[in-house]
Amino acid sequence: MFFHLYPPAAPLWPFVQHYLVAHVRTADGLPLAAPKPQPPTPQQCLYFYPRDEMSTYHYGQGREIRSPRSILVGPQVSRVDLNFAPDHLVVCVACKPGGLHRLLGVPVKELFDFHVDSRAVLGPAVDEVADRLAETTDYDLMVAVVESYLLRAARRALPPARPIDALLPQLLSGWTTRPIEQLAHEVCLSPRQFERSFFERVGMGPKLHARIVRFDQAFRLKERRPDLDWLAVAVQVGYYDYRHLVRDFKAFAGVTPPQLLAADAAHTRLAGRGR
Repeated sequence: MFFHLYPPAAPLWPFVQHYLVAHVRTADGLPLAAPKPQPPTPQQCLYFYPRDEMSTYHYGQGREIRSPRSILVGPQVSRVDLNFAPDHLVVCVACKPGGLHRLLGVPVKELFDFHVDSRAVLGPAVDEVADRLAETTDYDLMVAVVESYLLRAARRALPPARPIDALLPQLLSGWTTRPIEQLAHEVCLSPRQFERSFFERVGMGPKLHARIVRFDQAFRLKERRPDLDWLAVAVQVGYYDYRHLVRDFKAFAGVTPPQLLAADAAHTRLAGRGR
């Protein structure tokens, strides 16, 4: 099993949070029995699957979806379960809020809670990237191939950055205690203008995005600190109490916090047995 996060080159810092390369091959040549639960995250992503076909179960749509070899994932509010094939390899570009829209011109508000074949939005150039990824087994080279494509995109004429574009990446660190009026004032917009500009760049309203950020922070904190109980997790990331946290987990993951963590652990145990 291989799992590694890569930082982006400096010219891409305003747009890209990180790259992820993950590769799992099962010892028996069969798909993993336990899916990987993937609740909503603040990142909007460009994915490549250079090996076996990927399939997901989308809870919001209530159906299984087979993915093409490259997809764009817009703003998400529903959990998906990732069903790993015997040779599962993914190369992911996780973008900062607004990054997918500004860097690649993706109409994120039209991708609310679903994904689309990258070719339909980005054209044949993304097919060339997918071809090159399929030809190599070097993980570092895979990231270099994808980054080269993104750097070419960054060199094209981008819309001039506005104050809100500098603010959006900061929101991943948490901003649930900062009122919309304050954020709007910081970027010289009225609250209504701020919400309209935010929706254009992120594909959802600022309050919903804040809930996704806080939910994601809670899940990741518990992963890093299993010694913390869920009440401590809730308080540290800004929930009023444990019941408040449970409401968001049920809304975005369909289960309670312990149930989501148990499903994720079951997948991790099986993935760790791959070669």
